[in-house]
Amino acid sequence: MDIDVRRLHLFMAVAEELHFSRAAKRLHVSQPLLSQQIRALERELGTQLFARSSRVVELTAAGRALMDATPRVLYELRRATVDVQQAASGVLGRLLVGSVRTALAGITPSIMRALRAEHPELQIDLANMETAAQLQALTERRIDVGIVRATTTAEDLILEPLTADPLVAVFPQDHPLAGMSAIDPAQLAAEPFITWPRHLNADFYDILIAYCREHGFSPHIAAEGGDIDTQLAFVAAGTGISLQPSFYATAGRSDVAFRPLRGTTPYIELRLARRDETNPAVRHFVDAARCVASE
Repeated sequence: MDIDVRRLHLFMAVAEELHFSRAAKRLHVSQPLLSQQIRALERELGTQLFARSSRVVELTAAGRALMDATPRVLYELRRATVDVQQAASGVLGRLLVGSVRTALAGITPSIMRALRAEHPELQIDLANMETAAQLQALTERRIDVGIVRATTTAEDLILEPLTADPLVAVFPQDHPLAGMSAIDPAQLAAEPFITWPRHLNADFYDILIAYCREHGFSPHIAAEGGDIDTQLAFVAAGTGISLQPSFYATAGRSDVAFRPLRGTTPYIELRLARRDETNPAVRHFVDAARCVASE
C-alpha cells in the first residue's frame, strides 16, 4: 500500500479541526481540493476516516487510529530524512579506522577528539592494526581510513604524511649504554638487535638496515617481534637492543631506556592511508587529522 504523505498532513488538519472549511483555510487550499484528497486517502486505506453530515464531522474508529499513528509516522519520516542527509554529508554513520599502536599512544586519540567535536553523531570504530594489515584491510574495504608507518607499498591508496619522529636507541634499563645521554651509532655495532619482521613493514626495516650500514656495520638480528610490545619485552629481557621511532618512548615502560642518537638520524613518518574515493566521513577524518598534525 502506497500512501501519499502529503495526504497525511491534510488528514491531520481535518482531524484536529473537525471542520473541512477551517482546515482548508488553515492549509491555504480550497475546500473541494481538501475533500478530494481525503476521499483519495480513504480509498488508499480502504476505509472511511470521517463520518460526515451537513452539520458535523466526526472521526470514525479507523480515523482515530490513524490520528494516533500519524504523528509517529511523520516524525520517523522527518528523522529518516535528516539521517539520510547527514549520512550523505558524512556527519552520521559509521567510520572504520585502523591505527598502528604508535599512533594510538599519540595522534589518533587527538584526531578522534577533534572529529567528535565537529561531528558528534559519527560513530567511530577503532582497530589496533599494523601497517601491512591496514593496507590490506583498506584494499578489501574492511576499514575506511588508516594511520600507518611510512610505507611506499600501497597500490591504489592515497598516503599523506601526518607527523614524523627521529629514530632512537632502546636498551634494557641495566645496559651500560643506557646511562649515556646520547649514543654514537658505532657503539651499537656489536649489539644484537630486536626488530620488526620485514614483511610487516619493509620500508621501516630497510631504513634501519641502511642506517646501520651507513655507520659501518650490518646489524645482527637476534629476534623479531610482530608488535612493539613484543619487541620491548625482548629488549627488557636483555635479548638485544632496538632502534625505534621516538614516539614509542611514551609506552610507559620502566624496564627499558630510550636514548637519542648522535649525528643525523632518519625520521620515521606516520601517514594517513585511504582509498581514492569521496566518502564524506573519510573527508571529515582527513580534515581533523590535518588540523591536529598542523598543531
